[in-house]
Order: sequence, then structure tokens, then C-alpha cells
Amino acid sequence: MEDLQNKDKSIKVIWNTIVSVFGIDYFEIVDFWDGDNFALGILRGDKLIYVSTWDMNNESSAEILCYVEFERENGNNDIPYTLIKKIQKISVNELVKEICVFLKTG
Repeated sequence: MEDLQNKDKSIKVIWNTIVSVFGIDYFEIVDFWDGDNFALGILRGDKLIYVSTWDMNNESSAEILCYVEFERENGNNDIPYTLIKKIQKISVNELVKEICVFLKTG
């Protein structure tokens, strides 16, 4: 989790939830957005999942919401990933379900 030490607590909660379901070594953290404390990229094979909590949460709500993009590597050096699906304002539990679907079908 040291890769996430400067990330917002919402990203850390999402990562911990993902790890509790898939295990610590299932995904590789890829931080193409190292200056963005509200973003997380996780990679499994040729599948990239980008998660952002920027401007999604407020202090009055206990539920963490996020924006997510599911992408697949396409072999193009200029734009190496193709967007498969994106979802606005998804809960962490729904995110985990969508990750499972993406990994099976994406």
C-alpha cells in the first residue's frame, strides 16, 4: 500500500476493499496519475481499471462513490488502451461486482 501513501482516504478504502475480495497480489497498481491523489489504476493482464473519486464524495455521506473506466490494451503505442465501459457515481460494492464482470468478459 506504500504506492498509495499520498492518495486520498477514499482511494485507500477502495483499494482495501478490492484487496479483501481479490487478494493483495491479484492486481498491479499502475499510477499513471501519480499527481492525482483521487485516482487509482489497477492492471490485470491486458485489462486496466481506472478509478477516480475526484468531486464524488462529500462529508455528509458515509458511502464512497467513484467514477470508473474499464479499458483493454490494444497494442497501439500512441493510445495503448481502448475504453470498454465507463460508469459515473458507482458505489464500492457495485464497483467490485463490475470488476468481476469485466475480468470475465472484458
